[in-house]
Amino acid sequence: MGHPADPEPPGPPGRRRRGRSDLLALYSLSKQSNLAGYRAAFLAGDARLVGAVTEVRKHTGMLMPTPVQAALVAALGDEAHMEVQKEVYRERREVLVEATAAAGLVNDPASVAGLYLWLRGPKSMSAYELVGAFAELGIVVAPGDFYGEAGAGRVRMSLTDTDERVAAAAARLRSP
Repeated sequence: MGHPADPEPPGPPGRRRRGRSDLLALYSLSKQSNLAGYRAAFLAGDARLVGAVTEVRKHTGMLMPTPVQAALVAALGDEAHMEVQKEVYRERREVLVEATAAAGLVNDPASVAGLYLWLRGPKSMSAYELVGAFAELGIVVAPGDFYGEAGAGRVRMSLTDTDERVAAAAARLRSP
């Protein structure tokens, strides 16, 4: 940890904190519980900041409707469905990693879980050319640099479509 004489906890400069003041955390159930269209999430942290966000949302008509709040509470109380959902994404990932590898694409080795593949094509092909090649197959991907510098040179492929559509995309990638 830090040196005993150092009053600041270890961590990058500007990100060192003591306690939870001035800190907010947002937790979304969009993917883990298939509640993306409902915008089911909650905010936790510094009560002063949570209160300020709540006031803004209240006065702009953006409070979460009661039925969505009830769905959020039910989802948070049911861990079994989250395990099922993790397995769904794991299976989709396995199908698409195999199909993209068969097509000569390489997934970022650091991308071993989650909702997306981060794919790189041949060195001679830009990410935008790769987007075009996917489009010709009827598969929508996004240039990685849309998501920041770390995604440059790659495309992001989502695992959030239906199993049927994931299987169809995999079949298209495997066909000559």
